[in-house]
Amino acid sequence: PGKRTNLGRVVINKIVSAQDGKIAALFDWVGPSGNKLVAESRTMTFYSDPRLRTIDLDITLTPVGTVKFGDTKEGTFAVRVASGLEAPGKNIPADPPRTGKMIDAEGRESEAGVWGKRAPWVDVYGEVEGQRIGIAIMDHPANPHYPTFWHCRAYGLCAANPFGAREFMNDQTQDGSITLRPGQTLRFRYRVVIHPGDPQTAGIAAQYKQFSAMR
Repeated sequence: PGKRTNLGRVVINKIVSAQDGKIAALFDWVGPSGNKLVAESRTMTFYSDPRLRTIDLDITLTPVGTVKFGDTKEGTFAVRVASGLEAPGKNIPADPPRTGKMIDAEGRESEAGVWGKRAPWVDVYGEVEGQRIGIAIMDHPANPHYPTFWHCRAYGLCAANPFGAREFMNDQTQDGSITLRPGQTLRFRYRVVIHPGDPQTAGIAAQYKQFSAMR
């Protein structure tokens, strides 16, 4: 897009199946010149519930050649939330009202408490169009570098990032990168729960316990 030529892309290769609340698809990670770097197999499972909207993602990455996922605070599994779930602050538009709060599994709150810390889950919650709602992202215990670091900002970004040790810990001796060689794979599992109310009333801690027990 535009004049930038240094960007890679993730492009869909094939929808393998889509039935019974489950979508399986294949993606290609390609470099700026169009060369394929990584093959991704992704399964998304959507659960039916009267109160919750829950999505499980099971992602396996297979390199074409040797690839390195570098140590950076940017990425990796992220959501951008509605304006109402952003935190209030200076120079922030008043409409819609910003009511957002965030909390992690260890009870740390706000960007100051959550950003750069490691935790099994983070929940961003508040009020959108008169309804109290939240979004929780959960990191499975089998994921690489569990529990993940969190790159969550008051302006509405929240990302689970297992790679960014150097920047999050402000320690140049750290290296959160992962190198994959042909024949190796990297698997990630995440759960996203969109819920009414706040993390406590929605029972996010109990839901994480159930998710973490899945094999």
